[in-house]
Amino acid sequence: MKKLVMGLGLSFTLLTGCSSMSQNSELNASQPTALTVEFVGTARHAVQPQQGIVSLYAVDSRMADVAATLIQQKQVQVSEVPFKVDFSVPANHRQQIQPPVREGADLSYYVTWQSDTKNLTGKDAIVIDYDRQFPRVKLGHGIQQVYLK
Repeated sequence: MKKLVMGLGLSFTLLTGCSSMSQNSELNASQPTALTVEFVGTARHAVQPQQGIVSLYAVDSRMADVAATLIQQKQVQVSEVPFKVDFSVPANHRQQIQPPVREGADLSYYVTWQSDTKNLTGKDAIVIDYDRQFPRVKLGHGIQQVYLK
């Protein structure tokens, strides 16, 4: 009898925990996710003022040889490094991804920087340092750093 009561109590506790977790997940899934990306160099320094576009991409991490889907772009004016770019990733951004991803798929996110290099020489343009680290970011993990050359 003791084992039966204990088993029922444990089952009830697990089911209650699971149902409350899914309600919280649904609540968070309906709200946009904030993402802050900080572009950093070796030290704080001024750069020739320039405009650029920071793009956020997503792709199913288990898919090979598929193009990533553009989720959002921000145009920014930069005059010093480091600088930050804030994204508000819509809750339904998974529906934009092509090819379509299954529910619960593990997604990889990354950012790119494209300078408007009309009046810049090669040494003045901001460039992501892909050799140091690929500019992968994670949603909901605070400020993400991307390294520049």
